[in-house]
Amino acid sequence: MERVYAERTIAAYRVHAGKAIRNWSRGKPSRFLRKFIALILQGGCILDYGCGIGTDLAWLRRQGFQVEGVDGALEFVLQARRRCSGALIRHVRFENARLPEDHYDGIWCNAALIHVPPEELSRQLEKLRRALRPGGWLGLTLAWGSRKGFVRRDWIPGRYIAGYTKTEIAAFLRHWKIYSLRVVKGDGRHGRWIQILVFPVPFVG
Repeated sequence: MERVYAERTIAAYRVHAGKAIRNWSRGKPSRFLRKFIALILQGGCILDYGCGIGTDLAWLRRQGFQVEGVDGALEFVLQARRRCSGALIRHVRFENARLPEDHYDGIWCNAALIHVPPEELSRQLEKLRRALRPGGWLGLTLAWGSRKGFVRRDWIPGRYIAGYTKTEIAAFLRHWKIYSLRVVKGDGRHGRWIQILVFPVPFVG
């Protein structure tokens, strides 16, 4: 399943890369992104995990943060590198991405982990938890709903998308302290989304 969801989703983005680039190039910082950075130490290091074409990444750097990015679609990584020249932006799939531990003051993950199934989401959240410094924050946007699978009727058809209810996603966050978890409509994207602000529960032992 892991290879299938990743390969088919990245293939869908590559086929429709031009459409995605045009659409995301018009994007503006969301209200949620502004709430996220208000929690981060000024000048701190933020990882955009699933950075796409680097729109948010570039905006974060203009706000004075150190930035890094990760994305699985080469076309998007090349765009992000143009927008954030000199920043470390890696072309790697989520399941293969190795992150340094205790390194980031914030991790921004906006509608990116919607493309992994629940079992992989658990692994990704643990990896992100370990990558944050003490006092670091995760800003996470997931799709709201209950459907999980490959979508056909979509502006980027063929992607794997997993939706979650608030109760369902709360069960994935047992190693996190939830600061905010709410369902919103819009805020820069069509449809309903779960916006989550959390920080890691300290390790014990």
